Amino acid sequence: MRVSLETACALLQQGDVVAIPTETVYGLAASLSNPDAIEHIYTLKGRPANNPLIIHVGDASQVLFYTKDIPEGFEILANTFWPGPMTLLLPAEKEWVPSIVRADLDTVAFRIPSHPLTLQVLGYTGPLVMPSANLSGKPSATRPEHVENDFGNTFPVLDGGECYRGVESTILTYHNDKWEIVRLGALTAETFEPFLGYRPRVNEFVDEEYPVCPGQLYRHYAPLAMLLLDPILPNEGIEAIVGFSERQYPPQYRLFELGSSQNAEEVAKNLYRIFRLLDSEGIKTAWVDTHFPDSGLWTTIKERIRKAGA
Repeated sequence: MRVSLETACALLQQGDVVAIPTETVYGLAASLSNPDAIEHIYTLKGRPANNPLIIHVGDASQVLFYTKDIPEGFEILANTFWPGPMTLLLPAEKEWVPSIVRADLDTVAFRIPSHPLTLQVLGYTGPLVMPSANLSGKPSATRPEHVENDFGNTFPVLDGGECYRGVESTILTYHNDKWEIVRLGALTAETFEPFLGYRPRVNEFVDEEYPVCPGQLYRHYAPLAMLLLDPILPNEGIEAIVGFSERQYPPQYRLFELGSSQNAEEVAKNLYRIFRLLDSEGIKTAWVDTHFPDSGLWTTIKERIRKAGA
C-alpha cells in the first residue's frame, strides 16, 4: 500500500513499521524510541534476534548522543560520505541504545542515507532503526513492489522509486587504530583510501552466533532458486542463466540479464531484482556467470552472489 510522506511519518510516530526508500535498498523503519515497533520488525522479517540493526539519523551530531567514544577519522568519514551508503559501527552508549537494537552487543551501527524522502522522514521523526525490507535471508527490496511481494499489498510503503545503488551500505568499524570493512557494500575499499591515508582491509571473519552487523550471516540475499556458481557452464541440470547483456550463451537456456560486464554500477543496481525475478518466473536452478573482475564494486557483487548461492 503506497502512502504519502505525511502518512508515513504519522504511522512511524504512532508506533507502526513502514517501508521507506534509501539509495541502497528499501528499509523497514521503526522509531528508535519504540521497542515494541522494533520487536515487530524482527517478527515481520523472521529475523534472528542475534542480528543487530542500524540506527539511521538525519545529522551526524545525533550520533554523539548514542556512543561512548568517537574514533580517530570519524569526522573525516562522516563529513565525506554522509549522507550516503556508509555505515559506521561504534561503541554504544547502552543507556540510550536498547539491547534489541544492538543484539546485546557493545557496539551499534549508524548511517545517514542520501535519499531525499528518507532525509525528510528522519527530519520529522528523529532516529529510526531500519533493516532491509525483505524476509530474512532473501534478496533485498529495491522497488516498492518487492516490499509488497514479501509483506502484502496492505503493508505501508513510501514510494521512492527504484533504489539506484541496489546493494547495501558498506559497514566499517575501528580496530587496532585503523578502520576496517566488516560488510562489503556500495562503497569500495579503494574509495576511502584518499581520505584515510590507507585502504581499509576487509575483515571477512564472521561469528555466526554473534554477528557484529547486518549481512554477516553466511547464507543471505538468496532467492529460492538454486544458484550454480561453477566457473564452467554445466551441460545439463539448469533452466536459466544469469549473465551479461553483451555475452553470448547457449540459446536453449533462458537468459536473465544483469547488465553489461563493463558496468559494475548497473549490475549492482539490477542484482536483487534479477534474483527476485528468478523466483517470480518459477526458475528452480540457474547458472550465474561470475567471469568478471575481483576488484572495486565487483568484489561486493561477487560476495553477494556467493552468499546467495551458499
